[in-house]
Amino acid sequence: MSIRSATLSSLLLMAAVSLAFAEDQPTTPPVAPEEPQWTEFQSPERGFAVSFPGAPKVTSAPVEGQNPLLQHDFQVNVGEDVYTVVVFEYPAGKAPNPPDTDFYVKLVNAYAKGSESRLRKRGPATIAGRPGFEAIADDGKGKLNHLVDVVPAGDRIYMLATAGPKNHATGDDAERFRDSFRLLGDPPQSQTAADPPAQ
Repeated sequence: MSIRSATLSSLLLMAAVSLAFAEDQPTTPPVAPEEPQWTEFQSPERGFAVSFPGAPKVTSAPVEGQNPLLQHDFQVNVGEDVYTVVVFEYPAGKAPNPPDTDFYVKLVNAYAKGSESRLRKRGPATIAGRPGFEAIADDGKGKLNHLVDVVPAGDRIYMLATAGPKNHATGDDAERFRDSFRLLGDPPQSQTAADPPAQ
């Protein structure tokens, strides 16, 4: 199974201003980038809620070679950081439930391949109060760091993936994203619901 669109992109901004031009301009204090506004996003149709730092772009498509498996992506980009929830929706009774370790390993390996990253750590974890799987990956250039969590629930497999600059996977925003995930109908989880990722 391949994970469509690596969900990762980085922007490079370059500006060149001559010294003579800069000296002629009045100086203004630099404007700090606006902090993203984290709000809970709910998808009753897909059965989950999570806090995103903005409104997610939503796409849905069948998984190539796996029909009638559907993949629903919910993604927010904030600067270099990317936050994604992928919902794999199986026909009734066809989901690997409970998935075994091999299933999890294949899924996070497919993510690593699609994002051109290398898994550094992987193993069982508790996500949204449920048994799941967590992995940390780094791209080959050492610029992007990924935190990937997988949560099975009925006929759906949820994958939470976030990426950003070095140490992003163990940072506050990645943990905030992971820890805010909940299945609708389940009570909200405390901030300590998920096992902390490895350093």
